[in-house]
Amino acid sequence: MEGGPNVEKKGLNPNRRSARKEKRNELRKNKILSEIGSVSTGEKKIFHIEQPGSVKRTRRKPRKKSEPTREIHNKQHIAQDLDLIDFECQLTIKAISSQTSGHFIRKRNETRRKIQLKTFKIDSTPCVFITNKLVRSLQKLSVNDNNIDKMRNRKFYNKDNKQTPSKKQNEPGTSQNNSSPQKRQTDINERFTPYYTPEQVKTGLESNTLVQGSIRINPKMGHEAYVSNKNTSLNDYYIVSVADRNRALEGDEVVLEIKPRNQWVDGRATCRVVFIAKKVHTRLAIGHLKMPEPKNVTPDSKNRRSNRKDFAIFYPRDRRLPFIRVHKETWPKGFNEKPKMYEKNLFMVEILQWEIPKYALGIVRENIGLEGDLKVEELSILKEYNLDPYPHNPKLVESMNLPKNIDDKEFEYRLDLRKDCIFTIDPLTARDLDDAVSVEELPNGNYKIGVHISDVAYYLKDGSPLDVSVAKKATTIYMVNNVYHMLPKEMCFHCSLLPGTDKCAFSVFWEMTPESEIVHTSFARTVINSSVQLAYEHAQMMIEDPDREFKDGELPTIHNNFTSKDLSRTVNILQKIAIQLKQKRIQNGALKINQVKLSFKLDPANGDPQTFFIYENKEAHRLIEEFMLLANISVAEKINGDFPDVAFLRCHEPPKQTMMDKLQKNLEVYGIFIDISNAGSISSSLKKYIGEDEAGFDRCAVLYHLFSKPMTRARYFCASEGEDYRHFALSVPLYTHFTSPIRRYADIMVHRLLAASLGYCDSPQWDVDYVAGIAANCNGQKYNAKRAGESSSELYLACYIEKHQPFIEDAVVVDVKDKSFDAIVTKTGSIVRIYKNTLPDGSEWTAEPIKINTSKEESSNDMTMYKVTIKYPKTKDYQEISLIIELFTHVKVSLNRKKQTYKLDATLLRPV
Repeated sequence: MEGGPNVEKKGLNPNRRSARKEKRNELRKNKILSEIGSVSTGEKKIFHIEQPGSVKRTRRKPRKKSEPTREIHNKQHIAQDLDLIDFECQLTIKAISSQTSGHFIRKRNETRRKIQLKTFKIDSTPCVFITNKLVRSLQKLSVNDNNIDKMRNRKFYNKDNKQTPSKKQNEPGTSQNNSSPQKRQTDINERFTPYYTPEQVKTGLESNTLVQGSIRINPKMGHEAYVSNKNTSLNDYYIVSVADRNRALEGDEVVLEIKPRNQWVDGRATCRVVFIAKKVHTRLAIGHLKMPEPKNVTPDSKNRRSNRKDFAIFYPRDRRLPFIRVHKETWPKGFNEKPKMYEKNLFMVEILQWEIPKYALGIVRENIGLEGDLKVEELSILKEYNLDPYPHNPKLVESMNLPKNIDDKEFEYRLDLRKDCIFTIDPLTARDLDDAVSVEELPNGNYKIGVHISDVAYYLKDGSPLDVSVAKKATTIYMVNNVYHMLPKEMCFHCSLLPGTDKCAFSVFWEMTPESEIVHTSFARTVINSSVQLAYEHAQMMIEDPDREFKDGELPTIHNNFTSKDLSRTVNILQKIAIQLKQKRIQNGALKINQVKLSFKLDPANGDPQTFFIYENKEAHRLIEEFMLLANISVAEKINGDFPDVAFLRCHEPPKQTMMDKLQKNLEVYGIFIDISNAGSISSSLKKYIGEDEAGFDRCAVLYHLFSKPMTRARYFCASEGEDYRHFALSVPLYTHFTSPIRRYADIMVHRLLAASLGYCDSPQWDVDYVAGIAANCNGQKYNAKRAGESSSELYLACYIEKHQPFIEDAVVVDVKDKSFDAIVTKTGSIVRIYKNTLPDGSEWTAEPIKINTSKEESSNDMTMYKVTIKYPKTKDYQEISLIIELFTHVKVSLNRKKQTYKLDATLLRPV
């Protein structure tokens, strides 16, 4: 119909038409007024009428059918995507002037988003509700920290379509997902189910209908997740879809509801997350920001013409994270006009909301820089793991007041060991020298062996602002080309046990027989003066040739009138004792799973990797390791005896029994029989299958990898909170960390307890919650720093491989699936996955499940193992050939760097 509402229609009485319109407007006004009154309690409603001098109605354009009527009571529609539910509104009735555009009054904020309100009449005057508060709020939204806090509370999804679960659905023990457990959740219309209330969670945990634990997400298949079962004889709880994961991210402490048995997978209990008890994951992600393709339209936005222009899609590098929709308010400058300019930029995005499985909603926190640049990539790794690479506040550093010399009063209660032959043994390029060693030969034929640790806690005062800042960092971060110190650099240098300088130390002494039997243990604060800074290479030369005459320049400068013979004699006494200590530990059931560690030689000009090699531990490393372990054990026993409530300890729980059972049975198929009854039996069994030949080296790599997977992570804990203090791998009842206070805050906590137990200071006024909180932070930061260091090695390896193509290496198969297999590259220690669909055209892939001798009860517990036969077709250059893929199969692979990441891609090479 052409024309506006004032156009007279032929055949209609104008007066009658006007009366009808008046009646409609009056009804509309009353309806709006009544609905405004029920918007929400606590909102201000201020009504007054501004009368224009003259009112002239202009013709309006017919409303497009594609735009639904927007009513003031539906605040979701008023603000469209930018829902301002949490804002308090003041409404004013305003008469429509001649400048008004017809039936709607339209206010635009600086992003041109419309606010549309219906008109009504008061005393024949057309009016409309307006709210300057709402408009100002929209206009003030910009990218800064204050507004980010506001955005956190906004709802970006229309919840009109979400049904409120019934009481029955929200009761613990009732599953809401009746879909097939094996079907990955991909329905974009589905919303996550609401969480249980804290009261429901408490009731469910008390009645054992709900379980709680830390979630682990498969890094290669993000829809799969696991939570450890406290009963180690049972399988872990299994989460089969992103929908069932219900917004939980890696490491979060979650509450689970077990699904009905008919929804279990291969006998494994499947679950869904019903509550997040603690968000451990930072909700930060590193990746790329791109404008969406036309197909990437969410159901909420099908009727929004501007949606595609308002939201970009963020693609995280971490597959465990969802795609993230990012509103244009936080886009980088110029992204809207030229998004392709930012294709290779790495961004850090924070997840704010996650309402549907496929997409979360977030904001850009930082534009880190161009991918591929080693400095940018390193920074992105640090930020991804929520590690702080920046120095401490300069004001905190200035407050240290480190004395140039040791105060004479210190010698009143410290042992003066400056004339003893004490020295450090560390990596060649080490600068943070935490520990030193010494040996004194006693008249009775025994040895007095000392381990001397930098007394950092003496300088870092408990509870000071600097102490709080150091505790937050918790650990030094070691990357390939950088070290990010936990302590201020000035304090690191001041506390480091550099040669020829008086240093405060905390020492542990043992009187030992020549057979390494401990006669007596003692502790003391000391002052030492290190004689020399030896590298492991120097100590190794002394071990291999005790009578070696060192030429000038072969050793670092030796202080305090000692000679190379004095050093060599001390090193060899320590080596003799260390060998015996290790033998005793192994006999007592100690286990060590060796992991490959890469070292790189870098170009001094630009920092690029020139070459790499596997770092090898020799006798000199093991010598120092044994005495550091012994010092940690001795200190743990001391502080636990004196402070049983708040002792800061470290434990290692046994591996998952179901995984160990499965691994044991899988290996038996290949004639490898491992006794898994305890750590010692595992260690002795593995030695039988590890030889010095190439085949033995391959078996070693595979077995160490397989047995590392069921192992749990060692962790710090407060003594009064722990049930099992034992350290499984070391096979000792008590353990802690004491020997590295320059790079670990946990050691500083232990130093303070030890000092108090010896009467050097008052007992710390710590409660259990405080110690447990410090322990939890140390655990998280230590793990993140370890992951960051590993990622740094992966980055430099990928950079090296990218510049040295083709990169072809030997690999050994460590796991076989029905459509893929994993292999360990022997030269790098990298685990790569080969997929069925990457084989050359015409190749045939046949997967045959391997039968394992298990009981009927065990047969369904995900025990399937495969043997794959790959048949390559005949070509112009090659004959038809078959390759059998199973555990320990030797293959050739070509390695490449994956696009837009530092991970490796592998291609299986055809056997010739």
